[in-house]
Amino acid sequence: MRKYQQLLLVIVSFVSVFSLLLYRYEYMQLLNVLEVLNFFGYTADNMTNCVLLEDKFYVDLENDNMLAKPPISWIKRDQYYAYSAFWSAQQQSVHLLILGPRSAFSGYECRVWFRMADQFVSKPAKMAYSITTNNHDLNFHQYEVHCKPDNFPINSEPYGVLLGRENSLKLFIPIEVQKESLIKDDLIMCIAPDYSGIPDTYLVEFIAFHTLLGVHHFVVYDIGIHYKVLQFLRSIAGHRDLYKTFSTLSWQFPTTDLQLERSILQKDCMRRTQGLAKHSILLSWDQYLALNNDELNSLKNDINYTFEIKKCCNNRQLKKSWPMAMKKTICEKTNETLNTIFDDQTMNYQPPTKIGSIHRLEEICDKISSKDDKSMAKYLISFVNSKLLRLWKSQLKFSITHVTNNNVINL
Repeated sequence: MRKYQQLLLVIVSFVSVFSLLLYRYEYMQLLNVLEVLNFFGYTADNMTNCVLLEDKFYVDLENDNMLAKPPISWIKRDQYYAYSAFWSAQQQSVHLLILGPRSAFSGYECRVWFRMADQFVSKPAKMAYSITTNNHDLNFHQYEVHCKPDNFPINSEPYGVLLGRENSLKLFIPIEVQKESLIKDDLIMCIAPDYSGIPDTYLVEFIAFHTLLGVHHFVVYDIGIHYKVLQFLRSIAGHRDLYKTFSTLSWQFPTTDLQLERSILQKDCMRRTQGLAKHSILLSWDQYLALNNDELNSLKNDINYTFEIKKCCNNRQLKKSWPMAMKKTICEKTNETLNTIFDDQTMNYQPPTKIGSIHRLEEICDKISSKDDKSMAKYLISFVNSKLLRLWKSQLKFSITHVTNNNVINL
């Protein structure tokens, strides 16, 4: 019996040693494979590239800040300020918006830069411009400049335009290549900069409400909104039942002329959204659309649409927990209207079609006897229960809890 036990021990020992050697062999093989792979998954020598990314990654990358690419800001050279430049594939030219004095705009020339793979080439361009005079400030007339290159490389994409006099500092403005969508949105919303310091929650409420109407793309001209609010609104863009894109543009306008500023904002908004929507509209954060129908549907390209503007104040009988636009329902009409923005070339010069009103939220209205406006009541339930508002409240609750816990730890 003892001999069989000894034989069994020998066999077990042999199997264990063999298994150990086999494991070590497989381990060394795996180690050799890992050594020829770098961090991103590319092989050393001439092995096949193995980086795999989901299609959703590319979609998210393309849609993130989609209508604010490339990043831009106001640039000054000599006495001129430039902001944005757009490439029109149809006209084969660059369109620029420039501010400056009238007398000194001479001797300028422009060149358009193109990208071919990782190579860059520039081509001289014919320059033409039109001017809109500004009687309030002679240092800030509006120029609409067109730079049309004589020829340019095939299969290349314009990425910047250089404008200025020879042997002097020149303006370089990145070019946005205008996109064309087969299925266009009815309305894209641009939002003017806020100079009043509206609370963060009101900003989120504005986006949540207009998402309910069917607005899928927002372009925000920013002069200092808290970065966490912008980060929150951009991070959830593209999620189910929410808007598709939320784009932010830095906006530091070089003068205090509000009328001029709004004119430039409208032109930039029109160019930026052209090809993606039938219409765009420029609103302020305190302006809410109240449509005659429940939501946007089937706006036509060649019709100008308009909204009458109403001043709206607090109805103290309503719940304090409701969104601000639902509490300011004591409204009075003004003589003002606001039209949608679209390319003048498509306008049929018919009288504008009224499709609703704009509620401009104000702290105090002159006429306390104004009537209760019920035109936004139909949105109440869906607005109060908005997914975006619920996400924002959860974010606020988490932030407060996080700050409180940190303070306790610090103490």
